[in-house]
Amino acid sequence: MNKYNDLEMAILSCLLQKPELMNQVKLEDKHFLKHKRVWLFLKSIYKKFGTFDIILMNSVCKNKLQMMEYIIWLLELEPAPSLFDKYQQQLIDLYNEEEKDKFIIEKIFKYANDLYVRNMSVQDFKNKVDELYKRKEEIK
Repeated sequence: MNKYNDLEMAILSCLLQKPELMNQVKLEDKHFLKHKRVWLFLKSIYKKFGTFDIILMNSVCKNKLQMMEYIIWLLELEPAPSLFDKYQQQLIDLYNEEEKDKFIIEKIFKYANDLYVRNMSVQDFKNKVDELYKRKEEIK
């Protein structure tokens, strides 16, 4: 999950460094798992001001010292804004991969419960799990 977290921070930092990158964002709110609050705040700031300026941001969140400290910390990171599209695509890919894994885990859990209460045989369980892994690439 740390690689996911690092990508979120890199994307947010790139946006703060180059606000015009907001016009190239292909991410959705769902793609931000750890830093969604900051993402939503930045989206609102950009919608209102069309840029990210510390003074303007501070003027709308005076009582949110923690948020401003976080924004300043993001500004101190140094990802490459030239790789912004690659950061975005990797975050989307990791999100989709995680969604597939959740789906598979839930299916296996269902099958395991059916096996546990004897609604299926051990061989049926094995076959269903094998089939699930064979179809992994088809799962969206």
